[in-house]
Amino acid sequence: MKGNIKFTDEKYKVDKSSIHGLGAIASNPIKKGELIGSAVDKEESLKQMGTYQEDTRTILGKSMNHQNSENAIQKSENGALNVYAKSNIEEGDEITVNYNNAPEYIDKRSVKDYKEI
Repeated sequence: MKGNIKFTDEKYKVDKSSIHGLGAIASNPIKKGELIGSAVDKEESLKQMGTYQEDTRTILGKSMNHQNSENAIQKSENGALNVYAKSNIEEGDEITVNYNNAPEYIDKRSVKDYKEI
């Protein structure tokens, strides 16, 4: 998956996706259970609004694509929605989550590029 890299982090880079548009691609191997990063900052402000109005997703949150058999999970912790490896992720693999498992406060219909696969 070589393309025009948009962002690079120690654990992932945003690059061309084989799923849709851009995606979060593992820069290095990531072990099962390892924290990848935060997908949403200011989680509490989204919960209080009750509707999707302010996009507080991080670069990671904006670039992860949906897969029914995802390799990462999202967990609410300390006011953020953190992303952990559900299984070992090899360097070059796309980091994916199952959008259907997103917290209730995220209105998936309003999230740009949300698609059922």
